Amino acid sequence: MQRPILIIALGWLAGIAANSFYSFSWGWSAAGLLITGATGGIWFYLRRKGLFLCLFFSSLLAGMTQMAWVDQRNVSHIPTPSTKKPVFAKLTGEVAEPPKVDGDRGTLMVQVSRLHIQGTNKPVFVPGERVPLSIRLMSPEDQERLDRLRRGIRLGVEAELYRPDPARNPGGFDDRRYLYQLGIHWRGTVSSIKDISILEVPPPSWDDVMDVLRLRLGSTLDAVYPAETAGLMRGMLLGERWEVPWTVEADFIRLGLVHLLAISGLHVGVFAGCLYFVLTRVGVTREKTALIIIFALPFYAVLTGAGAPVIRSVIMASLALTAVILRRWKDTLSFWGAALWGMLCWNPYQAFQPGFQLSFVVTLALLVGVGPVSRCLPFSMPGVNQLLAVPLVAQAASFPLLVYHFHEISLLSWFLNLWVVPAVSLLVIPLGLAALGLGLIHPALGWLPAGISHFLLKGILFVTSAVGKWKGPQLHSAPPSLGWMVAYGAILVYIAVSLAKRVPRSGVHRWISLILLSVWILGLWIPFPGRKELQITFLDVGQGDSAVIETPSGQVILIDGGGSLSFGEESWERRRKPREVGEDVVVPFLKARGIQRIDWLVMTHGDADHIGGLKAVAEQLPVSRVIRNPHPTRTSLERELMDRLRRSGSTVFTAPLGIRWTLEPGVSWQFLHPGPLQHGRLDQTNNDSVVFLLTAYGYRVMMTGDIEEKGEKTMLRHWDLPAVDVLKVAHHGSATSTSEGWLDAIRPRMAVVSVGRNNRFGHPAPEVIRRLRDRDITVLRTDRNGAVTVRMQPGKIAVESMLP
Repeated sequence: MQRPILIIALGWLAGIAANSFYSFSWGWSAAGLLITGATGGIWFYLRRKGLFLCLFFSSLLAGMTQMAWVDQRNVSHIPTPSTKKPVFAKLTGEVAEPPKVDGDRGTLMVQVSRLHIQGTNKPVFVPGERVPLSIRLMSPEDQERLDRLRRGIRLGVEAELYRPDPARNPGGFDDRRYLYQLGIHWRGTVSSIKDISILEVPPPSWDDVMDVLRLRLGSTLDAVYPAETAGLMRGMLLGERWEVPWTVEADFIRLGLVHLLAISGLHVGVFAGCLYFVLTRVGVTREKTALIIIFALPFYAVLTGAGAPVIRSVIMASLALTAVILRRWKDTLSFWGAALWGMLCWNPYQAFQPGFQLSFVVTLALLVGVGPVSRCLPFSMPGVNQLLAVPLVAQAASFPLLVYHFHEISLLSWFLNLWVVPAVSLLVIPLGLAALGLGLIHPALGWLPAGISHFLLKGILFVTSAVGKWKGPQLHSAPPSLGWMVAYGAILVYIAVSLAKRVPRSGVHRWISLILLSVWILGLWIPFPGRKELQITFLDVGQGDSAVIETPSGQVILIDGGGSLSFGEESWERRRKPREVGEDVVVPFLKARGIQRIDWLVMTHGDADHIGGLKAVAEQLPVSRVIRNPHPTRTSLERELMDRLRRSGSTVFTAPLGIRWTLEPGVSWQFLHPGPLQHGRLDQTNNDSVVFLLTAYGYRVMMTGDIEEKGEKTMLRHWDLPAVDVLKVAHHGSATSTSEGWLDAIRPRMAVVSVGRNNRFGHPAPEVIRRLRDRDITVLRTDRNGAVTVRMQPGKIAVESMLP
């Protein structure tokens, strides 16, 4: 009871979490709060007991009330059309954020005040709803025009509005939920910068001043640093993460170092420490220095984007410095609770953001655990013990959240954080701040600190680039259950209590708790005997093909990897991170399923929309065996992929036709096409597709690649094909495939079409859909249903899709 703010904050957080699982109306929650508060207050007044429980449950109900109240009002004021199709509208509003330019795409956040939907009689007034607009840029001049827009400018925009997508693949990003928590309910696309007209330019505001200052600081860093590290320094010092090269960010994500690229408590601490060092060295008293830093920290937070970790750090640091000024005892746990409570009161949706969760969980663990852990380490120097304890505690606390949100962990993360974080915090960032400050006076003055920090960064990037290519240290895991995470937290508390010697025979409890933690973590990767079930997931990869088969014994078969057709583009059109189906869809799905390796990779044929995404798969996961057609490679893309697979140790097979292979008891497959190359013809890639029949527990699935009617007739002549339960429709539903004779021969009960939304080929062809429906075949399409999952057990087959 010495920390009531901490109790209130934890109860408030529990109430927000409870309301997300069991939604209550704010009225019932408020009534419960009044009853609990009154009952607890009377009980404490009469018995002098129960204050802890009264505070906790009252704040829990207060958190539930707030969450219900906010959630009830988080609705769109833009009229919802009767159709689910996009709507065309003329928007009037203000620029809410500085625009971002990324190659041939621009993003503009508009705070809408008026909207006129095409086909309606009059405009609708909207009370300040924000809508992010994606703009197609046709030239460098378009980039410059978009860059010139600033906050507050009043615009008229012709745009196509649509609802954000939910997750379309298991383990995929849920854009709709993410934007909902930001109070955004619509997205928009603008076909040309010419569809944006400036209506009014207001005088500069405080936000404009900060934007201009941030731009000036970024330009200074570009001037004093070489191009290869300037973007990285802008990310570390100014929070401009979009300036960091994607290859660097990908390595940092893979190795557990990505927190260095986001402005966090580490950066705030270094900034405050550097400012304290400079002010005290020029003779400013400690109390005045603390007061100056208190006023400087909010300015730094706003300048760097005001992310959740920054706000948390600024609140805690300001409270600690206030305690220094007042010469009062500093209770860091109460400061932590005050930051948590204040930020949740401001916006309860922050509780569901990974950055918010990691910041508060890791900070709490460091406050509680570093002391006991460092005292248990064997080295004689306390500083060394504490240096080792910090990353150890941080890794243990962040582990469940990293696995839950990002589905992977690096075994080298602790070692890399052990030396990279001190190097960055003690050398790179202070030198960067010095280079920035001196560079503002004149770029030549910043060359020395910039040169030293550039040399250090080059060394760090060399190591992360080399280590990032290793596949072995990366472990993937399906998201753990809530029960698993609660038990993990309880084990950490048990370890903390035993290390702090708060229980009898603490040494015995220490060993028991550590063994329990090890077993609990290993349980994520140790397969437990379960029911016999084969799962096939047809991924939504746009206009392409990719499917994953997971057998009951844990074998993984990947059929194709999607991809996209590439067209020549100029340098100004290149985006920081081009959309890459393998990197954006296939690999995240494999990681979310906890898949560590690919046992069989089936490359149906060499078209880019089937194998383009396999490069990312081959880079990040080991592939044991590859099955392809017996024909020579046709394209440079296919040759490069085959060379990469062979270099990484994959064995390449061409499956003999007709032989039924047993993968494991109850599961087998049989390859039906293609045969040897005939007459030296190399002009037909679709009819080179590998076709196989998968059988599991008496159910059959026909996988067809891009086979066309000619190939279908060839198979019908050579094989007596049985009826199948699931047909993967060939060639995305093209009119040249899925012929009448083919359907009459295999008689599928269900058909899955892998096809992209609004594709330029018109797939699936209406006549193909008509042939399927005339035979009462259930049709699922990835463009409308998202990923489709088929589960087969002895005596049972079930199908589900990500979207209705």
